[in-house]
Amino acid sequence: MCNIMSLHFGTKLFLMLFMFCYLNVFVSTRELSKTKALSFEFNVISFGAEADGQTDDTHAFVSAWEKACESKGRVELLVPKGTYLIGPINSVLLCSFDWFLCLQGYLKASTELFKYDSGGGWIEFRWLEGLILTGGGTFDGQGVKAWPYNNCLQDSNCRILPTSVKFMGTNKTLVQDITSINSMFFHIALVGCNNFIGSKIKITAPEDSPNTDGIHIERSSHVYVSHSRIGTGDDCISIGQGNSHVAITNISCGPGHGISVGSLGKYPNEEDVSGLVVKDCIMTGTSNGIRIKTWPNSPGSSAATNMTFKNIVMNNVSNPIIIDQSYCPSLSCSSKAPSRVKLSDIYFKNIRGTSSSEVAVSLECSRGFPCQNIYLEDVHLNLSSGDKSSTSLFWFGFGSKPEMESAAELVAFPLLITPIDSNYRACTIPYRFPSDNPRKPTPTELAWIDLFLNSIPSFKKRAESDSTVPDAPIQAEKFAQRYSELLEDFKKDPESHGGPPDCILLCRLREQILRELGFRDIFKKVKAILYIPFKCLIKRIFCCKMEQDEENAKAISLFENVVRINDAIEDEGKRLDNLVRGIFAGNIFDLGSAQLAEVFSKDGMSFLASCQNLVPRPWVIDDLDAFKTKWSKTSWKKAIIFVDNSGADIILGILPFARELLRRGTQVVLAANDLPSINDVTYPELIEIVAKLKDDNGQLLGVDTSNLLIANSGNDLPVIDLTCVSQELAFMASDADLVIMEGMGRGIETNLYAQFKCDSLKIGMVKHPEVAQFLGGRLYDCVFKYNEAQS
Repeated sequence: MCNIMSLHFGTKLFLMLFMFCYLNVFVSTRELSKTKALSFEFNVISFGAEADGQTDDTHAFVSAWEKACESKGRVELLVPKGTYLIGPINSVLLCSFDWFLCLQGYLKASTELFKYDSGGGWIEFRWLEGLILTGGGTFDGQGVKAWPYNNCLQDSNCRILPTSVKFMGTNKTLVQDITSINSMFFHIALVGCNNFIGSKIKITAPEDSPNTDGIHIERSSHVYVSHSRIGTGDDCISIGQGNSHVAITNISCGPGHGISVGSLGKYPNEEDVSGLVVKDCIMTGTSNGIRIKTWPNSPGSSAATNMTFKNIVMNNVSNPIIIDQSYCPSLSCSSKAPSRVKLSDIYFKNIRGTSSSEVAVSLECSRGFPCQNIYLEDVHLNLSSGDKSSTSLFWFGFGSKPEMESAAELVAFPLLITPIDSNYRACTIPYRFPSDNPRKPTPTELAWIDLFLNSIPSFKKRAESDSTVPDAPIQAEKFAQRYSELLEDFKKDPESHGGPPDCILLCRLREQILRELGFRDIFKKVKAILYIPFKCLIKRIFCCKMEQDEENAKAISLFENVVRINDAIEDEGKRLDNLVRGIFAGNIFDLGSAQLAEVFSKDGMSFLASCQNLVPRPWVIDDLDAFKTKWSKTSWKKAIIFVDNSGADIILGILPFARELLRRGTQVVLAANDLPSINDVTYPELIEIVAKLKDDNGQLLGVDTSNLLIANSGNDLPVIDLTCVSQELAFMASDADLVIMEGMGRGIETNLYAQFKCDSLKIGMVKHPEVAQFLGGRLYDCVFKYNEAQS
């Protein structure tokens, strides 16, 4: 039976199922059946279905659905256990109200192909609003008898076989816990759909079955497919033209052709593809892993942009990463004209595993419309045979060579004044001096140990709510206990645990314990941006209060207003003043500070109010006037900005400032953390944030972003030791003439007195009493330290 928590179907059920699915808390049919049974208004057995697998039950299904469509309210339709032989059903589902379809039975498609429209569906759901399809049932397309008639590669005028389950123009659809096997053509297709969630879907077809794509998505938006197993003779998931805001997560794919974007560019007037994320997937024995394919000689121009593929495991995959802009499966393409599909802003991050071919990464871009901004980072692919430790790559048709970073040793930041070993120390505050007893903690060490002890409750609270960690409350308690014991050990012996302690070591040990216990990013909800548009939509549907785990989304909603206010200030000096105040106002949003975390969780904080209520000048370190003088005379060639927090800090503080530098002709490199640490923005998160803020022309509110680059700093802490940065960042920084260290951790606690070969700016707000005391300032005082390069 299809039941859920004894609630009547309607808004409460729809909300619960949506949120269960979205939060990855999936409810099995068995679990549903433990609660009170519900009475279904429509049952196909009541309309004459035999459910014997031999009698044609099409009429019973059509009658049930026609009657359901006459209803005035929500529809609750049951297909109980049994085997049903049915032909195409695609003309009666023109209902506009909520549907709950509990499919427990086994549906077998009629193999009489003359009954089906070419390119249509076996079961079609058309223009429904609020459809829920679940129940553990199966769609069997009986494709074995139809596959011999799949001759479209040989005949362009062929009859296209039916898709098993087709969704056309639906809105707010949830599909969960169903199975599709042996489709004649595609298993599941979405065309012109919005707000679709699919989870716990099982799709199976033989490896040699033709065109049996698992899930095909076309001209749809806000689609989320997760936690499903797909093995077919074609693409596990194919992303066609006209899609936006599509997220594919936790998919087990194989056999098949992998996860594909395209093919694109075959037909006139195709729409663009943007906002695709594929993450946390496993490919096993597939012919391709991640593939982007476009046709040559495209009849029209289009684009595919802002696509991210990360955290993907390849097991014995023939072509793990492939861009093919000369795609022509029929081998009948006579024209040598290049593809007119423009590919840009594509990110491959943390792709690992084995390749069955020596060419693990093949990037063949259009020579007429070269690829732009193709990034490969942490790509580790070995040969399945074990003969070689790495595989080959090739690419051509690029405007410039794609950027790639593999795991490499960290290096010293090249703009530090040498010799580094004698004139650079990462920690600004001296915790101890050579004359201090090595076995006795200094007063400074004790103060900082207590500061980290006081932060434990807020970290524990965040860890307890981490739904990605099994038994999170238990593991969070272990974290609190182990880290407390470690800090108490430092009070007894400063040289225990690799001491003496400083801010870098204390942060390092805290992150190490969290990661050992399975906590990768306990502040993820605070920073969440990836699926915010869909989440906001769901919340609007059900009139739910927006939660505090959407700080990036909140900041993005304010970005345009903040920038417009800056642009309206005609006086250059006053505009710079306003931009600097915005950086300070953004930097106050720091959940690494126990005091601020407490304020934030109780009352929330206002960015605009923070701008107006900064402590008055002069600040504890105040070189703003000297910086304004240089600003009025010079435009720097290249600026490296070490960024700090997610949310208002990066979006409302640093990005408007970076935009102003871009407008003045400066190339800007934003350097962000490699791994999560408190609420600091990470490299992949920053890529997504900037992509969200760009318009269709790749601009930030009218400012070109071709000179805006994002770099992985190699750092994994809220503080930074500049003797250990990524080789990528070191290369990009070699010719910079301005370095900006932003945030208390990077610009004050570490590197306040770091000396550089070029101009440097350290800017941050004082958020720890211990730092304020050291500087001789006030809590929430501001530091603006500018040093001009010495000639």
